[in-house]
Amino acid sequence: MVQDDFTPEHDRNASQNEGDSVSSVDAVAEPVAEDTRTPRERAMEIFRTRSYEGESLRMGQVLRRVRETLGLTIEGISADTRLRKDYLMWIERMEVGDLPGGGYLSAILNTYARYLNLPEKDVIRAYTQECGGVEDVRHDAPVPKIGGIAPDRPKWPLAVAAALVLALMGAGAVGLSQFMRQEPELAPAPAVVAVNGARESLFAGTDASQRPVPKNLPLELHAVRQGWLEVRGADGTIFRSRTMAPGESYFPRLNAGWTVSARDGGAFEWRVGDLTVGPLGPEGAEVFSVSVDEQLPRAAEAAAPAMAANGGNKASR
Repeated sequence: MVQDDFTPEHDRNASQNEGDSVSSVDAVAEPVAEDTRTPRERAMEIFRTRSYEGESLRMGQVLRRVRETLGLTIEGISADTRLRKDYLMWIERMEVGDLPGGGYLSAILNTYARYLNLPEKDVIRAYTQECGGVEDVRHDAPVPKIGGIAPDRPKWPLAVAAALVLALMGAGAVGLSQFMRQEPELAPAPAVVAVNGARESLFAGTDASQRPVPKNLPLELHAVRQGWLEVRGADGTIFRSRTMAPGESYFPRLNAGWTVSARDGGAFEWRVGDLTVGPLGPEGAEVFSVSVDEQLPRAAEAAAPAMAANGGNKASR
């Protein structure tokens, strides 16, 4: 009987050899094309497309991805530009409410974009538009109440009415001064001052209050230990109400009628740069509605020697 050369064992071996040949063919695949672009070219591609690995980015995220693509660190940029590390982190996270007022946002963005070799004006315009601002966003924008959103109305009638009221008030004041000119000037009677937890009297330091306060005074509230803090605007809007960790700072808006409350006045202190101006209130005592603007003369007086020594720059201890 003639045996078939193609036995089952032969078939299995042939199939295995065929499979090995196919695997070897698959293994010899075309190599993936390497990205030969420089880090600068990849960074500019991220900036132009506002995207990274298929994900759309906001401008703060774009700055972070560009920085990482260029191999830069927050610490290195802070050392080179003298910008605080927390400022740079807040910029990348788009937490502009924690930045100081007085145009700091535009200045920081301009410095950061120039360091990354990006077009400064484009960065500032896109960043502020995404934050809801037109020219410069310096603080958190309060969420409008339900029903409070309505089409913008022309404001010129209100401006005209306000001008007329001011004119009438001015005329009345001039007329009244004519009748009161011959009367002896009376010394103002002491007014009742609401207790706000501050250690110094509001009537102390009259000479200091008459000094002009710099517009760019970086007045901040610094937590020396963990404590609860609440910051309110003049209209009652709450801009911060939470427990702050030791070393954390908050920059309230100046000359805007803001107030500050805390459960422990000694847990916070007023600072101008690295210079300590004084505590928010007595140690272990609650303070309510402490006026931010009333701290400005004292802060300006305390920071004046250091600012003069630094040529008007940030005060130092």
